[in-house]
Amino acid sequence: MRNTVPGSPVRHFLRSWAARLSTPTHPGPDAPAHPRTPRPRLSPRAADLLLTAFVLALSVWQSRANPYLGPVSPWGNTVLAVCSALPLLARRRFPELVVLAALIAQQTHTASFVVPFAYYAEGAYRRGPHARRAVWATAVAGLVGALPWNAETWSHPSMLANWFLVNFVLVVVVPLLLGLYTGERRAVVEGLVERAERAEREQRLIAEAARSQERQRIAGEMHDVVSHQVSLIVVHANALTAVAHDPGVTAEAAATIRTAGRRALMELREMVGVLRSDEAAPDRKPASADGDAPSGSVADRVTALADSSRAAGLPVTVHIAPTSPPRSLPEPVERAAYRVVQEALTNVHKHAPGAATDIRLAATPDSLRVSVRNGPAPRTADADPDGSGPLLPSGGHGLIGLTERVRLAGGTLVTGPGDTGGFQVEATFPLTPAEA
Repeated sequence: MRNTVPGSPVRHFLRSWAARLSTPTHPGPDAPAHPRTPRPRLSPRAADLLLTAFVLALSVWQSRANPYLGPVSPWGNTVLAVCSALPLLARRRFPELVVLAALIAQQTHTASFVVPFAYYAEGAYRRGPHARRAVWATAVAGLVGALPWNAETWSHPSMLANWFLVNFVLVVVVPLLLGLYTGERRAVVEGLVERAERAEREQRLIAEAARSQERQRIAGEMHDVVSHQVSLIVVHANALTAVAHDPGVTAEAAATIRTAGRRALMELREMVGVLRSDEAAPDRKPASADGDAPSGSVADRVTALADSSRAAGLPVTVHIAPTSPPRSLPEPVERAAYRVVQEALTNVHKHAPGAATDIRLAATPDSLRVSVRNGPAPRTADADPDGSGPLLPSGGHGLIGLTERVRLAGGTLVTGPGDTGGFQVEATFPLTPAEA
C-alpha cells in the first residue's frame, strides 16, 4: 500500500519542478512578476488522442495535396494515410510497432509525418533490460529506410548529404534523442519523488516511534510518582478505620495522609515540568518529605522515604556507608537511585506489608550501589475493607519500568527472592572518578 502525506512540501516542489522543465525558463517582458502555479497536465490518454488527431490531419492534408503519391488510388492513399497515423494511439505500450508502421508508411509514400513522432515515442517510452539495444536497432532501421534508392542521388555528394540530413538526422535522430532525454528526465523526477515519499514514510515511522517512547516515558513517570505516595495514603486511610476512637492517632494519620498527598502533587508538578522540557534544571530533585522544594543529597532523600514508610507502619532501617554519595551526582543517576528505593518500598507495602526492610546505600570510587531487601511478610496482604480485592492492587509494570530507567542511567538492576525469604532489589550505577 502506498503511503503518502497530503500537502507534502517536498513532493510538491519536485512535481512543480518537473512541470517547469517543459516550460521556458526565461519569462518574456510581459510575464507577471510572480510565477503562476503550473496548470495540471493532460492525461496520457488525452495527450495521445490530441497528438494522433494532429498527425492524422497532417497526413490527410499531405495525401490530398499529392493524391497520386502512394501505391493505390487517391482515396485509397488517403485511407492508408489515416491508418498510418492511428498506431500512434499505442505509442506508449508498443513503440516498436509504431515505428514499424511509420517506416512502412514512409517507404510507400503514404505518410511521412508519422516517423518523427514514432521515433520520439521509441526514445521516451521504451523501457526494459534491453531498451538501449532496441532503440539503436530502430535507429539503424530508420537509416536503412532513409537511404535513397536512385543512382542520381548517390552520384551527387551534396544531394546525398542533404538527403541524409533531412531524412535521417532531422526525422529520425533528433526526435529519438529528444525522446531519450525526456524519458531519462522523467525517470529522474520519478526517482526523486519516490525518494521524497520514502523519506516521508520514514519520518512518519520515526515520529510514531517517538510518540510511543514518549507515552512509555509518561506512563513510567506517572507510575513512579503516583504509586508510592498513593500507596502510603491508602495504607494510612485503611488504618484510620482501626484507630477512629483515638482522636490523637487519627489526627496523626490524617496529617500523614495530607503530607503524602502534598508530596504526590509536588512530584506530579515536577513530572509535568520534565515532560514539557527535556532540559531539567540541575537542582530539580524528587520532592522532599514535607512537600517543599527538595534539598540535600540522595542519601537525605532516601532517608526521607524511609521515614514516610516507617510512619505507615513498615519497619525500615537505612544503612549508609561512611563514603556516602556526594551531592554532585549526575541528575539521571540521582533520580534513578531515588526511584529504585521508592519503587522497592512501594512493592513492600503492596506485597509484604509489615515486613522488615533494609535499605543500603554505598558509593565506591567507580560505582554507586543501592539495595533494598525485605524479609518475609508477618501476615498476608491487607484486603480491601469491602472485600473486592487486595488493598493495594499491582499492575505488574513497576519493575519493568524501573529496569528501563536504571538502564537509561547507565546502571544495572538485579531483582529476585532474597536468601532468607522476602525479596531484594539491587541497582549499581557506574561513576567517573570525578563524580566519585
